[in-house]
Amino acid sequence: MNLDHVRTGVNARLAEARLMLGLLKIDGGPQSEVPKNDPTSATIRGMVYVSLYGALEYCVEQGVQGLLNFISASQVQNAHLEYSVNVVALDPFLTSVRDAGEKKKWPSRRALFEKMADSSVCTISNTAFGTFLHNVHPSTIEEVFHCFGIDLPPTPEPRQIGYLQEIVDKRNAVAHGRDTATEVGEGRTLADLVLRMDAVYAECIYFLSALEEHASDLSFVQPRYRGVYRSAA
Repeated sequence: MNLDHVRTGVNARLAEARLMLGLLKIDGGPQSEVPKNDPTSATIRGMVYVSLYGALEYCVEQGVQGLLNFISASQVQNAHLEYSVNVVALDPFLTSVRDAGEKKKWPSRRALFEKMADSSVCTISNTAFGTFLHNVHPSTIEEVFHCFGIDLPPTPEPRQIGYLQEIVDKRNAVAHGRDTATEVGEGRTLADLVLRMDAVYAECIYFLSALEEHASDLSFVQPRYRGVYRSAA
C-alpha cells in the first residue's frame, strides 16, 4: 500500500500555511517577537492554525480510507482477521446489535459471532469511521491505532501531543464561533507557528508510515494465516 498521494495532499495544504507564514516574515521583525497592534497579522496567525488542522484531518481521514481499502482488496477471510480489526470490519453487525430491540437482540448477537468465524471475505466500507474522523484529536489517532492493532503511541514524540491538541482547540474555536481568527492568533510569534507546523508535518509522516508498514506486514491478519495472503499477493 502506497499513500504518497495523501502525502502530496498534505504538502499542498501545508504549503498554504507556509504562504501565510511568508506574509508574516515580510514584516521583517524577529521570529520570536509578537507584532504589536496589528490585527491583520493576528488574523493571519489565527488562520495558520485553521490551515494546519486541515492538513492533519485530511491526512488521518485519507490515510484511514486507504488502509480500509487495502484490507478489503486483500480478500482476507473474516475468521483470519486480527481480533482488534473486528471492531471496524464488523461495524454493520455491531450497529445492528446496538440498535436491536428486545425481540431481535439474540438473533443479531448470533449473527455477529457467526460472522467473526466464517470464511467469507472481509469487506469494509472506507467510511466505517464516519464522523469520528471529522474532529481529529491526538486521542482520535490513538483510537485509530488501537482499532487496527497498531502498537504505537499517537505521536512520534510526547511533546507533540500538546502542539496538536492546541491546533485542534484553536481551529475549533474559530470554526464554531467561540473566537475570531484574530483572537486565536494574538500572542503567538512566528517561531511558535513554525514549531506547530513542524509538529503537524512530523505527525502526518509518522501516521502514514505507520499505516503503510501495518499494511505491508499484513498485521491486520492473524500471524498463522499471513503466509497465505503473502503468497497470494
